[in-house]
Amino acid sequence: MTQRTRTASELPDDDEDINVGDDVKAPPKKRAAVTPNSRKQLGRPERRLGRKPGPVRVMMNVRVLLETDDLVTEIGEETSMGPQDVADAAIAHYAAYLRRTGKLPKTPKGKQAEQTDDAS
Repeated sequence: MTQRTRTASELPDDDEDINVGDDVKAPPKKRAAVTPNSRKQLGRPERRLGRKPGPVRVMMNVRVLLETDDLVTEIGEETSMGPQDVADAAIAHYAAYLRRTGKLPKTPKGKQAEQTDDAS
């Protein structure tokens, strides 16, 4: 025996028993990305006494090739540096190379703006 589906003309007209979407809440609004600059803003406990504050860092998500990841591991094992320190050194070294070859300004853009403000 085949089961037959009802067509639109066979469906009841009263929508009183249908509450589609009445109890659905709107999704929460996304907040603008804010870079936290303190442990309190990050929701972390205050620094223990005697600990010096570390450098201010920002989050940067990248994907690297497997070979590059292996290189970072190898460099870390040889120099006892963490991946963060290896990445910082590599970016600084590449920026220095670009400045030497003239492909990057001699002074970073943020410092250029400070210098022009000071000159006015």
